[in-house]
Amino acid sequence: MKKIFALVFALVMLLSVSVVLAEGEGTEYVFEAEYTELEGLEGLGVSGSPTGLGLVTENSKASNGYFVGNLGTSSPLTFIIVSDADTTATLKIVAGSNILGNCVWNPTTLKILVNDVAVDYKEFTTDNGDDPMDQNNFKTRKIGDINLVAGENTIVIVAGENTYRSNLPSAPSIDAIKLTSTAALEMVESETSHDELD
Repeated sequence: MKKIFALVFALVMLLSVSVVLAEGEGTEYVFEAEYTELEGLEGLGVSGSPTGLGLVTENSKASNGYFVGNLGTSSPLTFIIVSDADTTATLKIVAGSNILGNCVWNPTTLKILVNDVAVDYKEFTTDNGDDPMDQNNFKTRKIGDINLVAGENTIVIVAGENTYRSNLPSAPSIDAIKLTSTAALEMVESETSHDELD
């Protein structure tokens, strides 16, 4: 009888731990940068400044096959995220070097704002990588926990104070953002981008 009780107790404890872990993990959502609203954005280029969908580049190593690059202060990427509840979510960005070489990104050189509030995050670097045919070298960087409200939220990524692109403020290439949350999330996607890229 004692053995049966001990077994039942152990199973109950195991199940309760599994439930806690499942609730804590949540679901990871991937939202593509190329489906943000790009119309009206002005980027930085070697010969002329790319605008709108001209900021999108095809790349087999990017998720969904595209990324957004050549970003400056006049090309803030705005992700509009709809949540079904107030929640804390873990934010990660998939960033590449934008062919800028070794760069240091922190809340001063790269601004990340959630609902117009600047996010304080740990510094990270980007570099061109070893592949001469693909100098973006995309990597996932954890930004940290952010607060989302029920309804629409904005996550903005924009160049801060730096001189990385011909003495002009620039930003890394952005492939996507990743949000992990127990709430149900979706992104308001640009119809123009979908029509042109799909």
